[in-house]
Amino acid sequence: MKALGKGSIASIVQVGLQIAWIVLWVMAGLLLVGAIAYGVILFLISNGSIDPALLEGGSGAARVGGGSGDFHLTYDQPGGGRWPVVVPALLIGAVAIAGSLVIVWRLKQLFDSFSSGEPFRRENANHLRVIWITMLVIELSRYALMALTGVLITTFAPDVHGEISISFDFSSWLSILVLVVLAEVFREGARLKEEQELTI
Repeated sequence: MKALGKGSIASIVQVGLQIAWIVLWVMAGLLLVGAIAYGVILFLISNGSIDPALLEGGSGAARVGGGSGDFHLTYDQPGGGRWPVVVPALLIGAVAIAGSLVIVWRLKQLFDSFSSGEPFRRENANHLRVIWITMLVIELSRYALMALTGVLITTFAPDVHGEISISFDFSSWLSILVLVVLAEVFREGARLKEEQELTI
C-alpha cells in the first residue's frame, strides 16, 4: 500500500484522526458537564443544602428538597473532592483536551494534503510548527498546574493525603524536538518546490 495519495496509509490515518476529533469533543463536553456539576455541588454546600463532608471527607448525608419527597444520599469517602484538588485537575484536563483538539485539527489538515499527494505545501510547515508549539505549551502547563496543585493542597487542605509527582517525560520533549526539525524540513521542501515551479 502506498504512503501518500488516495487509498493510501495517509487516507487511513485521516479516518483515525476524524474519530479522535469526535472523541475529543465528547471528552470536552463531559469535562464541561463535570465542571458545572462541581460548581452546583459547591453552591449547594454554600447554601447548606449539602453537608460539606461530601467533599471534605468522612461520612454524611446530602439532602435536597424538603418534606417526604426530598432526595437523600448517604456517603462515605476520603475527601478527594475538595476544590484545591478538583479545580487544578479540571484545569489540567481542559489544557490537555484543548491542546489535543488543536493538534488533531492541524494533523487533519496535514493529512488532507498527504492524501492529495502534495506533502510539500508551505502551510504544512506551519501546521507542524503549531503542533510543536502546542505540545510545548501542554508540557509547560502540566508542570505549572501540578506545582499549583501542590501549593493549593499544602495551603488550603493540608490534611488531604496523597502524592503529587512531577515527572520529566523524555518522549514528549523528544517528539517536540523532532517536530521542530520536521517543520523546518517541510518549510525548506516547500521553498524548493516553489523555486522549481518558477524555474519551469
